Amino acid sequence: MRTTFDILKEQYGAVMTLEQLATTLSRKPEGLRMALLKPTSEWARCLNAHKVYIGRRVYFPIEAVARILDAGSEIRDDR
Repeated sequence: MRTTFDILKEQYGAVMTLEQLATTLSRKPEGLRMALLKPTSEWARCLNAHKVYIGRRVYFPIEAVARILDAGSEIRDDR
């Protein structure tokens, strides 16, 4: 049985762009950007703690993304 990590690694490689992460989380890129800008939920704080900048681009390690998806964290707007 393939794990979430294996599936993400096969599809995206070692890291994901913000656009790829938004697609994986079924969110719009701009909405995800805003959620990460002012994190009010645990999943956003976790992603912010693991993001990596290369130049101006921001990348997210698939290990962190897989951990969030496997934990069953709720991906929703906190209003």
